[in-house]
Amino acid sequence: MKSVVIIGGGVGGLFTANKLASKLSAEIRRGEVSVTVVEPQDRQVYQPGFLYVPFKELTPDVMFKPVSKLVSPLVKVEREPAAKIDLSAKKIVLQSGKELKYDYLIVATGAVVKTGSYPGFGEAWHTLWTYEGAKRLREALRRFNGGTIVVSVTSTPYKCPVAPYEFLGLLNDYLMATGLRAKTKVIFTTVAPHLHAQPQVNKFLEEIMRMWGFDYKTKFQVNAIEPGKISGPEEIKADLIVAVPPHGGSEVVTKSGIGDQAGWVPVDRHTLQIQAQGATGAEYAIGDATNLPVPKAGSVAHFQSEIVSSRIAEEIQLGYSDTKYDGRVICFILTGFEEATVVSWNYENPAKYPPPPSRFFNRLKDMTNYSIWSVMRCGL
Repeated sequence: MKSVVIIGGGVGGLFTANKLASKLSAEIRRGEVSVTVVEPQDRQVYQPGFLYVPFKELTPDVMFKPVSKLVSPLVKVEREPAAKIDLSAKKIVLQSGKELKYDYLIVATGAVVKTGSYPGFGEAWHTLWTYEGAKRLREALRRFNGGTIVVSVTSTPYKCPVAPYEFLGLLNDYLMATGLRAKTKVIFTTVAPHLHAQPQVNKFLEEIMRMWGFDYKTKFQVNAIEPGKISGPEEIKADLIVAVPPHGGSEVVTKSGIGDQAGWVPVDRHTLQIQAQGATGAEYAIGDATNLPVPKAGSVAHFQSEIVSSRIAEEIQLGYSDTKYDGRVICFILTGFEEATVVSWNYENPAKYPPPPSRFFNRLKDMTNYSIWSVMRCGL
């Protein structure tokens, strides 16, 4: 029997599992193939929904879903964490000591948000990159009566590179609706040398920041966040600080020695095969876990899940695979509560200047929010 083990039951892991269950359904039913997801959590949280929490939270059935309702009955689920990945022995060791041998491995362990990087999380500064952080930010916004708001990207890469700008668009509308816009100064800082790595997207964001009347500073390395101020190349006093904290790879990747210095798994940019000592070509990594120069976003993990599931299914059924990932990316960008735009690119074709923000693209983003779980469960 061929054994496929997937570490991580997030967007990338569950999409891959369900796609494999669809592509290899006959083989699984005949007992020739098994697909196992290692995921200790009982439910999944819709992380893109964190963006809305400070203003108006999405409904619970969108924000949360039991893993049991998201995974195909043809897929097994191990309800404990993976403690070690042993590439040379082709096995996973679980926290209890139980070992899972594999013929194919997919590492979909995501990214870890390091809220402990700066003291005062939830008090001196807030974030929307965790659910609890987003709820605290909502409370802080309700108490805000005017002054200076600083939104800061402290490190790259991080989950969803356009999310800070979406937050700024929602914040602008919120301040207008509450009558606080005239009493508020908004400053955005980023450690990066630009607002976005894609030149045309960067141009769009610079223009919309000017339209909102928000100041922005690039190459701003944050050295400290303290109550009422954020320090870097200069000190900025603030009444409310919202930060994107540093991100890193998962603990199991770091402890297993298959990640780079930050814990990201090095992979081939086209095949998504892990490029680490002991790797045999049967090991893959996808989504936020990788070191690829593409956004750490759910849409990217979705596209990559199709590549990896196709490669594994083709190798099992045909003996070879030539399916490759072309770096495909699609991102919606909210510019306020009612309008959005969209950008896309791949390795060979850079993003074009985004179309004008409209209600149409906002509705498309809404459709994604409300259909993601069903699409995942069906393995589409």
